[in-house]
Amino acid sequence: MQVIDHLLGLIRSGQVKPGEQLPTEKQLTEELHVSRTCVREAIKSLEVLQLIKVRPRVGAVVLEPSPTALINAEHLSASAYQQRTDALIEFRKILELGLAALAAENATEEDLLKLQTVLADHEVTVKIDHSTAEGEALFYKELGEVNIRFHTAIAEATKNPIAILVLQAISKPLINRSRQTNIMPGVAEAGLREHWTIYRAIKNRNPEKARIAMRSHIESAERNALILQADLTDVELNSVSSTES
Repeated sequence: MQVIDHLLGLIRSGQVKPGEQLPTEKQLTEELHVSRTCVREAIKSLEVLQLIKVRPRVGAVVLEPSPTALINAEHLSASAYQQRTDALIEFRKILELGLAALAAENATEEDLLKLQTVLADHEVTVKIDHSTAEGEALFYKELGEVNIRFHTAIAEATKNPIAILVLQAISKPLINRSRQTNIMPGVAEAGLREHWTIYRAIKNRNPEKARIAMRSHIESAERNALILQADLTDVELNSVSSTES
């Protein structure tokens, strides 16, 4: 979000005009003190919005922005991060606590096996060596996907087709949020432990324990999002202080 805000600022202010190149990945990682993965995710997001075009051997080039693209980009900015976090967490509490309880009532042996398979993949994913740029990119990509697979499997275990459609509708922001917070130490491992707790409650056919376990998991996600937001704010304030001094 910090990188997206920074790049949008360059585009809006005219510091980088249509047809000109954005700063390189190396420049952004050094200037903003973020990982290459963060920079790549930000570039990818702005390219999807058709604000930039990544060209081989050239880099990210700014396009002539349309009003719609700029409005959509504003929804990605860090200034709106907290409001979106609150809305997503609030909706997940409404939706997923009920899904976990219903899954505990309706899950078949096939559903339980699918959840076990996802958890096994999750175990492998958290052990990926992410000390290199390539490993880091793979780690966050796989982790975001395995997280949403777990929650989707729970929705499918409810046997409610509407629940499955609704969860699929919010899968993209869930994956993005997972990738953002999993950069924090220990978050990926804690998430795996929480998923196991949810699974055991579903397997034991205990709707109340499943609801409690899911609430605990979502509240952890809420705390992580708040910590991430605080860290981003600190970085921004430190950046301003350094500029002023």
